[in-house]
Amino acid sequence: MKKVLLVVFALLIGFAETQAINPFGKKQGIREIILVKFKKDVTPAQRKELDALIKNLKSNTKTIEKVEWGKRLDYTGASKEYDQCLMLKFKNDNNLEIFQADPVRLKLMGKLIPLSEKLLKFTYKTEE
Repeated sequence: MKKVLLVVFALLIGFAETQAINPFGKKQGIREIILVKFKKDVTPAQRKELDALIKNLKSNTKTIEKVEWGKRLDYTGASKEYDQCLMLKFKNDNNLEIFQADPVRLKLMGKLIPLSEKLLKFTYKTEE
């Protein structure tokens, strides 16, 4: 009987610790947003090459859950500083860390940075 109570107690403590880390069973994730202002002299061929790299980003790495790449919609005139946005979704911090050293990311940034007049990167944690 004592063994049963000990096992139940251990399971309850494990459950309580899990809930403290991830309350109410919410899924946590990591998002990284990169806003891009392109240089004026970027050619359509350069943009096409960059678009292809981004389109194939998720299939070329195992750490990314979702990739979004879109042009600015500006209904108010307030966000004219940036042209496009890249959003990357990761399951956890570990996947983001792995991606930081991934040759696919290094190739992407090697193409993106020289074409950019300005970049703004914002990384944050989510709960779903």
